[in-house]
Amino acid sequence: MPESFAPGQHGCGAPRVHTRPLRAADLDSVLAIQRAAYGDAYQESAAVLGRKLALAPRACWLAEIDGQPVGYVFAHPWHDLAPPPLHVELVPVAAVAQLAFVHDLAVAPAARGAGVAAALFSRVRQWSAQARHRRMLLVALKDALGFWQRHGFRALARSLPPGYGDGACLMERALVS
Repeated sequence: MPESFAPGQHGCGAPRVHTRPLRAADLDSVLAIQRAAYGDAYQESAAVLGRKLALAPRACWLAEIDGQPVGYVFAHPWHDLAPPPLHVELVPVAAVAQLAFVHDLAVAPAARGAGVAAALFSRVRQWSAQARHRRMLLVALKDALGFWQRHGFRALARSLPPGYGDGACLMERALVS
């Protein structure tokens, strides 16, 4: 994302967030957003993220404002209440998985507050509903707990694999009763 991007430089009103399916060619932009959003603490490689994209291309989205990438989300079917470990290339799960795992949703700091995260989550929620998942799972970092709670997630009392950081929390959201 170019450093010159700043929300509010878009004429009247709020910037328009455009979402589109993520492509392998977008991974460099994803890595730049990831570094801007998290620093070096949670960097995953292009190979690991590319594998997630290959496993669930309809669950991975890029957000743009004025044609510039400002956020992304990776999600995939999942089979377990334990989250996948970080930095590991995933193997396929059953085609009829009961769970969706929101692996990562990140927004460039300059675009926060513009509705990017909500737009990306809306895409993932639609994908998960169409796939007839019973629940969605994610690991929320400490500063994102409130966002996920506002979107219907609740904390689960489970331990996390190494690497998720202090204050991270496994959360779930029921989709089908």
